[in-house]
This record gives sequence, structure tokens and C-alpha cells, in this order.
Amino acid sequence: MIEAIKRILLVDDEAEFVNTVKRHLKRERFILHSAKDGEDARQKIHAATGNGLSYDLVITDVIMPNVSGIELLQWIKKNHSAISVLVVSGFGDKKMVMETIRPEMDDYCQKPLTPYEMMRLIGNIDNKRRDPNVKTRPKISKRSR
Repeated sequence: MIEAIKRILLVDDEAEFVNTVKRHLKRERFILHSAKDGEDARQKIHAATGNGLSYDLVITDVIMPNVSGIELLQWIKKNHSAISVLVVSGFGDKKMVMETIRPEMDDYCQKPLTPYEMMRLIGNIDNKRRDPNVKTRPKISKRSR
């Protein structure tokens, strides 16, 4: 049986967003680490997995230097398929949002998001991880429409 989400890797090149999310999620008792881009995230995922401390969830931005959130998503699902992925974007372009929706992604939301919304998304992903009968197609948050 898959355990509840505990270990989260937050991947974003915007320090303010990272610090805000970390502050809120630490209050909820998650073990939280951050990476500045997709390449940094790959290294941290590889190191954590090698130490037997794999992440349960990666929350990633889409547009980042070096390795994008979409490239990171594809790499995670190919190499670490047990890790769930929440894609978060600061861009309101609907076409971009639709291109971002992929079967590998567990959920999507547009920035900015409230702590309540972040917890709701994590809860939805957690439910999907533990119950294979839960619908797995990501829903676009009302903000992104």
C-alpha cells in the first residue's frame, strides 16, 4: 500500500514563491526540500532515492532555466514513476495550459494559489495515490480558465 504524502520537492526558480510555499507546507508537517530548476531537481531526486528517502511528490513550475518542468515531469515518470507530480504555472495562456496537461501529470494549477488551494491539490493527489479507482486525469483549476 502506498503511504500518505510526506516528502515533497518544490522546484521553481522564483525564490519568493518557494519560500512562501515552504513556510505554509512546513506548518502542515511535510518534509520539504527545494530545487532551483529541473536539473537541480534531478540531482536531488537521484540522491534522495539513493539514500532510501525518495520523494512522494514533486511540485514544479513549467518555465525554468536548464530543464523545464515538462522535461522534469517526463524524466520523473520514466525513471521514478512512484513520485507524483503537481505542475504549477505562472502563465495564464490557455494553449500553454492545454499543452501542459499530460497523462503523466497528477494535477495542475496556476499561480498564484492560496495555501488552502495547495493543500486541496496535495490532498487530491494523495487520494489518487492511495486509491487506484480515483479519477487520474488532471483538472484545470478554475483560475486557469
